[in-house]
Amino acid sequence: MRKKITIVCLTLVAMVSMAVVSACDPDMKHCEGTDSPYWCSSAKVCCAYQYHDGHGTCWSTMSACRSTGYACTACHLED
Repeated sequence: MRKKITIVCLTLVAMVSMAVVSACDPDMKHCEGTDSPYWCSSAKVCCAYQYHDGHGTCWSTMSACRSTGYACTACHLED
C-alpha cells in the first residue's frame, strides 16, 4: 500500500513540475499587436506610455506620474 501511495505522490509532483515549467515562456510577448507597446511587469499590464502608477493609469513622464501620490514604475518596450 505504501508503495502505491509513493508512486501516486511522485506522479503528482512530476505533473505539477511539468505544468509549472511549461507555463513559463521567456519569449512570450505581452503587448504585441496592441496600441500599448510598454509592458509594466510589476502591474502586469500594457501601457501606451512609459510609466505606470500601479492604479490603472499610464503616464508619459515620471514627474506627472509621481504627482498622483502613488509609487510609479517604469515600463519597458518588449523586444
